[in-house]
Amino acid sequence: MHQQIRASPDDTAGNIRLVVNALAKHSINIEAIAPDFDPPHVRVLVEHLEPYDAGNRDDPFNRALAALEQEGLTPEIRAAVMLKMPNKPRALKAALDRLTREGYAVECILVLPGEPAPGSARVSLGVARTDIAGWDDGEVDALSSRIEAEIAALPPD
Repeated sequence: MHQQIRASPDDTAGNIRLVVNALAKHSINIEAIAPDFDPPHVRVLVEHLEPYDAGNRDDPFNRALAALEQEGLTPEIRAAVMLKMPNKPRALKAALDRLTREGYAVECILVLPGEPAPGSARVSLGVARTDIAGWDDGEVDALSSRIEAEIAALPPD
């Protein structure tokens, strides 16, 4: 399951500094960080083991949550979809449009450029259901596949 962490006690710039400092102090690598669409919140992406186990204290994701709490922050786990996306016009728009049609609101976009290969990116879209509650691996995988198929069907430039 793909997730993001949200932490936000200060203004956006201050929150980014607090999160970066807290995770650096505890030797936790940040894969991506960006403002949430709801300022002053900040989203951060850190590695987690698969399958994710909330009780595993060695999991980097759980270590990040504990580090943020130890530094006086109140982290929140937020659902996200990780997509492999080509670097081409309309790809991001197609993904956002599909999410809207599927009943999701995008709350944050984190981009990991050059992964998995040059000319592409992994894009983590922080999402919230707009119509029903719930979030599971099967739903996430199916949604990712539908979005990636739609992006692959875009006409060439």
